[in-house]
Amino acid sequence: MILVTGGMAQGKLDYAMSRLGVTDYDDGVVGDTDCIYNLQKAVMNEDFDSRLDEYIMLHPHCVIICDEIGSGIVPLRREDREWREKTGRVCCELANKADAVYRVFCGIGMQLK
Repeated sequence: MILVTGGMAQGKLDYAMSRLGVTDYDDGVVGDTDCIYNLQKAVMNEDFDSRLDEYIMLHPHCVIICDEIGSGIVPLRREDREWREKTGRVCCELANKADAVYRVFCGIGMQLK
């Protein structure tokens, strides 16, 4: 599994398509392709945790793309803070399990792991 992270609109999907061989993806959902784009949109779905674990078992060579949302202003709404916290924790777990982790900034990818 490969994790690609970085700020919003920094070229993560283009990087994954040009450098990591991604040709098809599911946007904001844990689906059936070998790439999840915008993982942060799926994090608060009710069955997210079990679906993600199952997805990784079925797609061991998948690419997961997620925005970095932990920097900057802390949201006022509790629900938004919980979403931000859960997304960060999920990315930490994924990075730990991943074969490779890339951070993309201005369209340039840097391999962290």
